[in-house]
Amino acid sequence: MTKREMIAILGMVIADDEKKICKLIEYLVNWDEIGIRLLGTAYDGLTALKLINEKKPDILLTDIRMPGMDGLRLIEEAKMQNEILKCIIISGYKDFQYAQQGMRFGVRDYLLKPINQDDLTRTLKKLVKETQEQISIQSTRLHLEETIKNYTGTFKHLFLKTVLQKQLSEQEENILQEVEKMNAADIMKNSARCIAVKPNISYREFTEESYQLLTEKTLEIAEVEFSSHNWIWISEVTEEGIFFLLFSDALDRKELLESINHIKERVLSLQDLFPRLYFNAVVSEQADSCIQLIKRIKESRIAIGNRFLTGLNTVSEIKPPVANANLSSAMDARILKLLEDRPDAFDMEEIKKCVEAAKHIMKAEDITTCLQVKKNLLLLLNYYLNGFKQLDSSLDEHEKESWFSEMYEHCTSLEQTFRLLEDTLCETLMNVLDHLKNREIKPVIYAKHYIEENKGINIKLEELAKNTGFSYTYFSSLFKKETGKTLTEYIQMVRIDTAKKLLTEKERSVSEVAELAGYNDIKFFTRQFKKTLGVSPNEYRKLFTNR
Repeated sequence: MTKREMIAILGMVIADDEKKICKLIEYLVNWDEIGIRLLGTAYDGLTALKLINEKKPDILLTDIRMPGMDGLRLIEEAKMQNEILKCIIISGYKDFQYAQQGMRFGVRDYLLKPINQDDLTRTLKKLVKETQEQISIQSTRLHLEETIKNYTGTFKHLFLKTVLQKQLSEQEENILQEVEKMNAADIMKNSARCIAVKPNISYREFTEESYQLLTEKTLEIAEVEFSSHNWIWISEVTEEGIFFLLFSDALDRKELLESINHIKERVLSLQDLFPRLYFNAVVSEQADSCIQLIKRIKESRIAIGNRFLTGLNTVSEIKPPVANANLSSAMDARILKLLEDRPDAFDMEEIKKCVEAAKHIMKAEDITTCLQVKKNLLLLLNYYLNGFKQLDSSLDEHEKESWFSEMYEHCTSLEQTFRLLEDTLCETLMNVLDHLKNREIKPVIYAKHYIEENKGINIKLEELAKNTGFSYTYFSSLFKKETGKTLTEYIQMVRIDTAKKLLTEKERSVSEVAELAGYNDIKFFTRQFKKTLGVSPNEYRKLFTNR
């Protein structure tokens, strides 16, 4: 099978109102080498959509601003016809809102004007590769060739993945026993270093789509950088960051640091797409054995977690933290004491006071590792979530904890971690209270509707309460809390309102009105009517007949 036959031939449409841009793209791309066939170009959105419907392309490369229909609307319309269409936006507009909206429509990448040939080629190659992987499942031969080609690399990657999945508290010797089953001799043919990289978007601007794109961009930049040195490397992406293992017996430390700084500069240059973008990286010492490499990976995880202590946008060499057990124990004890002293009733102000007090406790200690900070933040979170659970049994506290842990990794400072905790707790409490209110209000609405529908006649209060799912005593207090009236008072009001309407009809006598309103005793009806409105039924009728 020739190289040409191995490449999937994909169709592409270009849409841009600048004809020069379309011609430039045609000129910059080596279409045959990449494996793409240009199906046509369009200079406005409506023509582009017609062309897409006719030619059925696999890839759409479009500008944002075009006459007739803008690029985002074009993508939305085109994806309705072909949901697997791969879309790339090309634009000179540095507006993150366009990027965010594009991600929701499934945009796979962005190119900024002026177009760079290498960026364009790399992006198109990536899309071809993705498509090729989707359609090559049937080709066992290609899969076998790829497996054999990357046989050693597979062991290295499995090693890294396994170590990263372990708890930081797990002993290195225990991890070693597990990874030795993978042919450790192949893993450590060369010395190695671990590099942990954290490209970051503040949790307040975080979306899964934008962070995935940022991670992909960072990996692309690192691949170009590492490949230029002919280094052997593998990578693994986790919530904590992107971890690389570089294998070389002659890996120059200074050269490596310069390369990581170059990656940092390239990533931070993406701020046109990702405002408030941050980058941190840590480089481990060299490892000459599997047990050493396991330790280096663990040190890298701790160090990238400690980025709050080193500042934003830094590349640093790892200095293993010296944990002070006495300080950690003292901090834990003070946080537990703080929670013991909190009142049982939860409200927004109490939560804010507690978080502020915890912040002062933790900042007063000589923090050497952020692991202790995260541990205590989770302690505070779970304390309140358990309390909220008592108020609302439908609350999924595990989902909240998982979300908090994920967003914690997108905080950019210690201060922001406390703000995240406060926001999470206050928002959760608000949702719990809203849910409780809705859960209680709905039965009250049902009861009011039932009473009004039946005009307050023949209402069995015990049965009505039972139908709402509450005991009669509890529901009575709940009803009064929401309406300001007891159930009996509300029924009386509805019956009097019914009588008022009937009294305006001249053909009905007062005794008939009393009976239709559910009163068997006309004297009792008259007393109740006058007590409520200050006039007798006859006097009320005269007020209307004299108008």
